[in-house]
Amino acid sequence: MKNKIALIFCLVALSSCGQNNSNTEFSYDIKQPIDSLFAEFHNLNSPGYAVAVSKDGTTLYKNGYGAANLDYNIPIRTNSAFSIASVSKQFTAACIALLILENKISLETDASKFVPALKKYTDTIRIKHLIYNTSGIKDYPRLKRSSGKSWVTFNYFDIDECISTSLEEKNLQFKPGTKWDYCNVNFMLLTKIVEKVSGQRFSDFAKTRLFEPLEMHNTLINDDITTIIRNRVTPYNLRNDLYLEAYAAQGFHLKEEGEFIQHPRNSPHYGGSGVVSTIDDLLKWTLNMTTKKFGKSEFYDLMHTTLKFKHDRDNQAFGLYFGNYKKRKIVAWEGGDYGISSQILRFPDQNISIIVLSNLGSGQAAQKATSIADILISKNILK
Repeated sequence: MKNKIALIFCLVALSSCGQNNSNTEFSYDIKQPIDSLFAEFHNLNSPGYAVAVSKDGTTLYKNGYGAANLDYNIPIRTNSAFSIASVSKQFTAACIALLILENKISLETDASKFVPALKKYTDTIRIKHLIYNTSGIKDYPRLKRSSGKSWVTFNYFDIDECISTSLEEKNLQFKPGTKWDYCNVNFMLLTKIVEKVSGQRFSDFAKTRLFEPLEMHNTLINDDITTIIRNRVTPYNLRNDLYLEAYAAQGFHLKEEGEFIQHPRNSPHYGGSGVVSTIDDLLKWTLNMTTKKFGKSEFYDLMHTTLKFKHDRDNQAFGLYFGNYKKRKIVAWEGGDYGISSQILRFPDQNISIIVLSNLGSGQAAQKATSIADILISKNILK
């Protein structure tokens, strides 16, 4: 059970009625099987999903399923705003990429130049070590908070507490570049570097330099929990024994009645997460991966640059990873958190993108995305 609990907290789907935002590019025999994947969420009694498929920059299909908020029976639409968890990392990395392209920093820059607390370590941590998760810094969820409270996002904590907790460790886990180790603090530190170099708050830099030029007007860095966010969805987890025991292990003893646990996010941590966005906006992001209008090829190429270190992991780029699905190259990153599941899955050779966002912690967005890919393959759209 302990392993299951750890999995939940580490990884951590409206009727079509009234939803007139689905695209009609797909024929019925393709839309129908995609809709069938989300059949149990064709009502307002459950959290759900927002999904989209595009090819060559054209939106082929988009729709919402389930409730954005169960208190008010608000349906999920393609302009519903989701926290996207670790899918945020590619946007943090994109901000770093912009500064690199302006020759203000490089991948070889010593990160302690902007984060003096890193100077205490004998080995130099460079920006590349943060981007590629090979810094040796131990991630904050594996460490105890000085307050004794848990890191569950019911509790308030910010990135300064996360960073200070990780950097209180006297030694790195390993010499930078010798191992790969997933670490959100790496990306939190990258936001600090952006702020030092640009002189702007990270959320302002991302807005003015990234989101606004891409016309992603409903995307933001949620660094203030008091911010009003239009069309924001509410996150939920299942109220079953597994989740109830997991919450209890973290000090939260919840009632047993009801089907879902509402899980508001009370901790404004960002960098490794923290982006709030919509299907409509994320389609603009994936569109740019095809047109390369924003940043041109230089930005695209840097975002997709992989490096070889002294370990076996060499498929990570800038908040992205390369892989294969049924002999087709993919570029992706999955997100999961309390009440959140997200995935942007791209097939670059075919210029196909699949986006799945869920406000259900067990939503398995990555699996839903590959199930949509299977449909596209069976219909000879994804060749």
